[in-house]
Amino acid sequence: MAEKITFLETRLQNAEKEVLELRSLTAGRVAFSAALRDSGSGNIGPFTTATPLQYKKVFSNTGNSYNPSTGIFTAMVSGMYFFRFSMFNNLASPPNSVVSLMKNSERLTSVWDTNGSDINDMGRNAVDIPLKVGDNVFVQLEPNRLVYDDVMNYNTFSGFLLFTM
Repeated sequence: MAEKITFLETRLQNAEKEVLELRSLTAGRVAFSAALRDSGSGNIGPFTTATPLQYKKVFSNTGNSYNPSTGIFTAMVSGMYFFRFSMFNNLASPPNSVVSLMKNSERLTSVWDTNGSDINDMGRNAVDIPLKVGDNVFVQLEPNRLVYDDVMNYNTFSGFLLFTM
């Protein structure tokens, strides 16, 4: 009986090691990329309040941390992340587009195009930021602003885990 218990304890310890190894392999696999529209074309906005943009055309979502229904990325793993977003201004004159990358309720960076004589400007921005489990990151359309998108996928939002912490 003692030999059997020792044998089972060894097997349990080996199984626990394998589980930890598998967790470490999958923990660093977080990446997503999405575009604003999955079909159609036109302006999105304006809204009277700041509104998270919902990037509906999902190119990838490894780790399922990005939710296309809300437009919000939620960290499932604590670590250092890279995020990038692009904005194409509205096609109405005058241009009136402002979007911001948000971490929870904190504005990190923005891209804007307003009050110009041209109407076809585009901008991009990116950050590396630390996130804890449960932190949210999203692109916010600022109040009374618009963005334009169509099947060319001008407006994108992407991110990935650089390393765990």
